[in-house]
Amino acid sequence: MQEIAELIAERGSLTPDEILSGLRTWTFRGAALHMESLTAGTLRKKIDVRVTHRRYFEAPLEGRYGRRNA
Repeated sequence: MQEIAELIAERGSLTPDEILSGLRTWTFRGAALHMESLTAGTLRKKIDVRVTHRRYFEAPLEGRYGRRNA
C-alpha cells in the first residue's frame, strides 16, 4: 500500500487500472508468491478496506482513488 500511496501522491487520483500499470514488477511477483493474483478487482477491494478504516486513501470520486491527507 505504501507504493500505491506514493504513486497517487505523485500522479494524483487514479483508477485501479491506472495504479496497476504504475506498480513495479516485483510487487506483482510478491503477490503471486503469496498466492494472490493482483488484479484491478483485488486491488479495489484492498483499497476499499483502507478507505473504510480511514487509512491511506480517500473514497473514490468517479472511480478514482486519492491519497488521504493526514
